[in-house]
Amino acid sequence: MKKIIAAIAMVAALASGMKASAQSFNNQRSGFILGGTSSSSDLKDAKTLSLYHVGLTTEIPIGLGFHFQPSILYQMKGMALNEWQDASGKEIKDSFETKVGYLEVPFQLQWGPDLIAFRPYVFTEPFVGYRLTDNSKSETAKELSNELKKVEYGLGIGAGLEIWKLQFSAKYFWNFGGIYHSDIENTANTIKGLKDSNNFNGVAFSLAILF
Repeated sequence: MKKIIAAIAMVAALASGMKASAQSFNNQRSGFILGGTSSSSDLKDAKTLSLYHVGLTTEIPIGLGFHFQPSILYQMKGMALNEWQDASGKEIKDSFETKVGYLEVPFQLQWGPDLIAFRPYVFTEPFVGYRLTDNSKSETAKELSNELKKVEYGLGIGAGLEIWKLQFSAKYFWNFGGIYHSDIENTANTIKGLKDSNNFNGVAFSLAILF
C-alpha cells in the first residue's frame, strides 16, 4: 500500500512539474544569460579566440510556437594572427591579437513546439553592437585599434532547448562588413585584406536562467 501511495505521489509531483513547465513556456520571463564566444576572421591563417558574453534577457511568447527574445549583452569578440601579408604583399612574421568588448543587443526570434516538460527550438538572431573596450596585444594591433568602427552588426542562427527555468542554446554568427574603417590602408603595416573581411565570425554557447 505504501508503495502505491508513493508511486501516486511521484506521478502527481511529476504531473505538477510538467504543468508548471508548460505554463512557464507561455508566460513572459526575464533573467540572466552567460556563455562562451569563439570568434575569428575569414583572413588566411587567422586564429580563433575563446572569449565570453554576459547580460540580461527577456523571453516573450507571441503565439503559434513563436517566441521573441531580446537581450542586452557585454559581448567579447576577437581575432589573432601569427603572420600576415602587409598592404604591399610582404610576409610579416609577428603576432597580432585584438579583443573587442561590445554592448550588444540581439533580437532573437524562436520557433519550437511546447512538449510540456521541455521546448526545443530553432532561431534567427539579428544583432547590433556598440564598441566599449578593446584590448590589443601587439604594436600593429594597437596601431589599428584607432581604426576600429564604433558600431558592429550581423546575424546569428542556431538552436536551443528550454527545460523549466533553464535555456541552453548554440549559434553561429556573422558580422556583416569589416570592423575597421575603409581608410585603414593609410595606416602603416596594414594587414592585407583586413578591411574587406567580415571579421569576428564564430560560434557562441549560452545558458539563460529565466524567472
